Amino acid sequence: MKKTLLAASITAALSQQIALAENSMLITATRTPSNIDTLGSTVSLITAKDIDRKQYVSLDEVLMSVPGLNVVQSGGKGAQTSVFLRGTNSEHVLVLIDGVEMNDPSTPSGAFDFSNFLVEGIESIEVVRGSQSVLYGSDAIGGVIQIRTKKGQGDLNFRVKAGVGTQSTHRESAVLSGEKNNFNYSVAIGRLDTDGESIAAKKKLAPGSITEDDNYENIVFSTRLGWKGFDSLEADFTARYIETEADIDGGFDFSGNTAEDADATNDSEQLYLGLELKGLYADGVWQPILTASRSDIERQSKDERQSPFGTLVDTSFDGQKTKFALQNNLFLFENQIITIGFEHESEEVNSKGFSDFGGFIINQLTNADRDTKSTYIQDQIEVNDQLFITVGARYDDTDDFGSELTYRTTASYNATENTRLHAAYGTGFKAPSLFQLFGFTPNNFGSAYSGNPNLDAETSDSWEIGIDQLFFAGDIKTSITYFETKVEDLITTQYIGFNSTSVNRDNADMSGVESAIHFKALSNLDIDINHTYTRTKDEDNKELLRRPKHKANIEFNYEPAEHININTNVLYTGQRVDVDGFGQRVDVGGYSVVNVAAAYKLSNNVKLFARLDNLTDKYYEPAYGFQALGRAGFIGVELIN
Repeated sequence: MKKTLLAASITAALSQQIALAENSMLITATRTPSNIDTLGSTVSLITAKDIDRKQYVSLDEVLMSVPGLNVVQSGGKGAQTSVFLRGTNSEHVLVLIDGVEMNDPSTPSGAFDFSNFLVEGIESIEVVRGSQSVLYGSDAIGGVIQIRTKKGQGDLNFRVKAGVGTQSTHRESAVLSGEKNNFNYSVAIGRLDTDGESIAAKKKLAPGSITEDDNYENIVFSTRLGWKGFDSLEADFTARYIETEADIDGGFDFSGNTAEDADATNDSEQLYLGLELKGLYADGVWQPILTASRSDIERQSKDERQSPFGTLVDTSFDGQKTKFALQNNLFLFENQIITIGFEHESEEVNSKGFSDFGGFIINQLTNADRDTKSTYIQDQIEVNDQLFITVGARYDDTDDFGSELTYRTTASYNATENTRLHAAYGTGFKAPSLFQLFGFTPNNFGSAYSGNPNLDAETSDSWEIGIDQLFFAGDIKTSITYFETKVEDLITTQYIGFNSTSVNRDNADMSGVESAIHFKALSNLDIDINHTYTRTKDEDNKELLRRPKHKANIEFNYEPAEHININTNVLYTGQRVDVDGFGQRVDVGGYSVVNVAAAYKLSNNVKLFARLDNLTDKYYEPAYGFQALGRAGFIGVELIN
């Protein structure tokens, strides 16, 4: 009888947690549904409502206002986009969609390109800052960004959007979702097409270049299907397909300025598949979660030669990841969840083609693969109704560069109903990419880049401590967090004569303060302000590139009437260091960008919306030599059943 009551209690508590998680989606930090007030890690949550009221179109737009995170886009839509989280490298950020890893094994560092992800069908985005290697292995030194797609609920419903804007932009999307009996479904499709502007900086344009627009097209299809067949078994299938075509420019020429290139293109096809089977057995004590995932990213670059000394490019890259995992959540003790997991991941990269720079030809001849087996354990302990602790460790074993042991502990203490203290410490690692280990790019002058199979992993130590404080019955919410991260054995390129390879040579230190405040200024006016101070330095005491010391965001969300919403956002990015066209370090000034979005609900089924980006038409270069878009407007209509 006692065992039955215990199982019922555990099941009820788990159901309550899951219900909470479906509203707040706080799962990534512990891999189990968790209340934010129990987490030692610092987490930012962006909901579908946030995305809708700000009328975001792409993932990079969503992330620009997140504390501790800096987005750098080398031009307009479709241009290479990197994210630096707490000062770490872009490849130190693990990106997931419904648990499927999105980092691209075919890129030189294995990083994810944030430029081509539209937000169609997205339910929430969770950003967990600080090392998360214990639960997620490689690539999570800086943190984890988890994207979750919409799960079908209730009766059949749909949302259809269409709109047009400057630069001959048009966007169409549709989301269909619902549930019937034991089956739930959600399907989303979207398309973005724009003539864009030239991404070559007008103020640094190469002599003789004539500016031309850099077109961009993105098509996305996403689906999530769920089934609950028995009392103890659930199945969930997700798929997302992305196809893009982007015009690009030719980078820097011999003058050190940005060169226009009328027919250089980067195209891609991305496919992400995930399957999850979840049960609850042994009288509610054991919850196994079996997952299988697959990612396949294909990229092609082409450029026709415009002059005898011009560029001729025809290259293709294909990166694949396949993972099988078993996560076991054990409810053996009251107020405690033990998680034990096993994973097996296979990676593969294949590249071919050539780049001809006026007679200097580089061939792409990288073909490599590897397997990684991992085991992890985590214990979440509710000491009492105020103190929550997690401890965990992980062991990763690869078949190419060796093994890594990481560990992490966090604590959250609710000192009062208005004051919460939190802290975390953890180690992390970034495995050498397949290109860094086995890449081969020979040229026609007899030299080559050759990977280094003797590389070690990049490793990190990181910690943070912070406080959350409420005032005036929660009308004012504040938070401040101090963080430090030290990364050792950073991988860099070393030249030996005319040949080159990768070596573990560099170290870096990152530290800073993230602060945020939310005002409920009026019943219909919310004000959010956040600021991040980040200090970075390498082993020569130089600042790391493209990491601003100061980054701030101010947002006003105003509802003058029940059917009207106006959102204004001011994003400030401070001074930072970059490299110019000759590879020399230069200081780049800061900039502020103002964006405004408004929506008017005509009825329960029809909504009009408009958005104005870069209201003041500010000229700025997120990356040296590549300008961002000027003032751009967009209007549209949304139909809801």
